Amino acid sequence: MKNCLVFLTKTFPFDKGEEFIEDELPLLANAFDQVIIVATSTADVPVQTRDVPENVCVHHICASKVKHSLAGAVARQFPFKDYKGYSGKDERAAVKGSLKKKLYLSYFIAKSEIVYDETVKILAPYSLQQYDGVTFYSYWFYDIAMAAVRLKRYCQAKVKLAVCRAHGYDLYAYRNSMNYLPLRNYLLKNIDKVYTCSQNGKDYLTGLYPQHADKIQVSYLGTRDYGTTEADENGPFHIASCCHIVPLKRVDMLAKALNKLNGSGLQLKWTHFGGGDALEDLKKYAAENLQFMECDFQGEIKNSDLMTYYQNHPVDLFVNTSSTEGLPVSVMEACSFGIPTIATDVGGTGEIVCDGKTGFLIEADFTPGRLADAIRSVAEMPWEEKQKLRENCRSVYLSTFCAQDNFAAFANQIKPI
Repeated sequence: MKNCLVFLTKTFPFDKGEEFIEDELPLLANAFDQVIIVATSTADVPVQTRDVPENVCVHHICASKVKHSLAGAVARQFPFKDYKGYSGKDERAAVKGSLKKKLYLSYFIAKSEIVYDETVKILAPYSLQQYDGVTFYSYWFYDIAMAAVRLKRYCQAKVKLAVCRAHGYDLYAYRNSMNYLPLRNYLLKNIDKVYTCSQNGKDYLTGLYPQHADKIQVSYLGTRDYGTTEADENGPFHIASCCHIVPLKRVDMLAKALNKLNGSGLQLKWTHFGGGDALEDLKKYAAENLQFMECDFQGEIKNSDLMTYYQNHPVDLFVNTSSTEGLPVSVMEACSFGIPTIATDVGGTGEIVCDGKTGFLIEADFTPGRLADAIRSVAEMPWEEKQKLRENCRSVYLSTFCAQDNFAAFANQIKPI
């Protein structure tokens, strides 16, 4: 029995982004005879920055090509009454009276159709009917999931599936300004399975669409096991953070919290991994307000280099200050090394940051003073209690967030036969 996987990503394995696929892909390649990746939104001349297994073929669709086709595709849906037959009464009611939502829905449909058309051209030479089963897997519960549904209908294989993962922005409607995500009901009706990356995500989706509860399943992501490192009892209390510096990550709040620890008597070090437009502002703030401690801004860094850093540098605490989350991979990575976390109690974060066991949760609308108190509390813990936190982190990682186990199980679940 020969199986093929058609995997729709945004940019992976080109350029940056979607780093968490790096650990998943080898397990997918082991489960399927052929894997075809279509990166659906790349640069015009993308650079493949990640290696892939031998049975994986890689293609891309230029974002500029999609963009140039969008205006005409959206215009052809005017006057936005039928939306090419995709939207039912509930969807039309959701966008009624809002031109912004109508345009968003039209854009969503148009983009998915362009991705579908381009992917059909890419797949034509592969003769998918030669396979006994084909799975179309969208990494996001978004427009490319719509393309996956249509590709399943196009495919002539005997057995075929359309599945997707659901993370954060593509799952929680309240995370965008319109409190609206297009065609949720249509997608759930026509896709075979939606795999949320947290129990919180599953509960949210099934609460909104209980009629599709049987199609919604939790499938945790995971990180590779690089072992663990020992903390340094005599060194500075080393705090790490890792994210792109954008408003919802609120890294500036961590900097302000650290400023409040000036005069605490604690010997502190802060290392941040990740770049962004606000990186220079953050560096400036640190230079002016955090002179009493060591600050190291690593900027953009390859995931492999980040793992090497954790292997070779003792880190005592990881901090995540996001206003919204799915279930952050950055916390999984820290947990795998036995590093406890202080994080905001948002999304599925509480499924890995078990309060008092693997770290501590703080409210989403925390103040710098509240975060400073939480950091100080961990820093001043007796050494034995700190070690217990580290042991708990490692245990939770091995039982729930180990990439090898999670991705192997997921790959077998999405095999068509």
